[in-house]
Amino acid sequence: MFSANHFIWLGLCAVFVAVMLFASVKYKFSFKTATTIICCIIGASEFAKIMYSMQPAVGSGMVISGGALPFHLCSILIFMFAYLMFGKNEKIKNVLKSFVVPAGILGGLLAILIPTSGVSFTKIESYQCFIYHAAILWYAAYLIATKQANLGLKAYLRNLAILAVLAVFNIWVNGALQAYNTNFMFLVRPPVEGLPIINLNNGWYAYFFTLITIAVVLIGIVQLPSIIKELQQKRNAKKSGFKPEPNQTFEVVEDNTNIQKNKD
Repeated sequence: MFSANHFIWLGLCAVFVAVMLFASVKYKFSFKTATTIICCIIGASEFAKIMYSMQPAVGSGMVISGGALPFHLCSILIFMFAYLMFGKNEKIKNVLKSFVVPAGILGGLLAILIPTSGVSFTKIESYQCFIYHAAILWYAAYLIATKQANLGLKAYLRNLAILAVLAVFNIWVNGALQAYNTNFMFLVRPPVEGLPIINLNNGWYAYFFTLITIAVVLIGIVQLPSIIKELQQKRNAKKSGFKPEPNQTFEVVEDNTNIQKNKD
């Protein structure tokens, strides 16, 4: 981590995100176009992951490694991207857009900063990891730049609820697949050893509640500008609202114009 190769990958990812964001905003990519692009990238990424994760099955044949199943947070986004591409219910799409932004930014950024698949330029795992996570970073930034995601207070609380459901689900999955040493959403142990704060030095429960706290804070930081803006707009709307005096009434006349009359 943070070797010469890692810094090169970080630079390449930054260039990829910047170029894609510039192009998608300047040339006004439609939502369908941007979503098609991300779906193509994740499709190629998932195919590559399946190919390099195959291992001998019991008896004969090949099966995918348990740890390669799409249950990490960034992998779960695959299903959300699929619905954004093919789904019909706009309310569900809006909910998913609101979740994809913080999940894509935080999940993508942390995966790039802590590359559990390595940083070698000779292994396909590295390409799959960095390209995929850079792509979801771009897509999340695209949704923000084009103002297609609601990131207000209600969306923040809803995103925490969705994340909590996914965490409980993955606690069950990790338990069911413990023979395969799975660690989905890093709920079993930290992604790598030696991390500050996020470690098992004080036991698993301290580690688990630290993860929860960090998730609540980081998602809040991502959505804080939108929450503040939303609250300011509500406050301004409330201040500018017209409140008639107790001794004032309205009368509707023939030209449909409201004429205010003072009554002593």
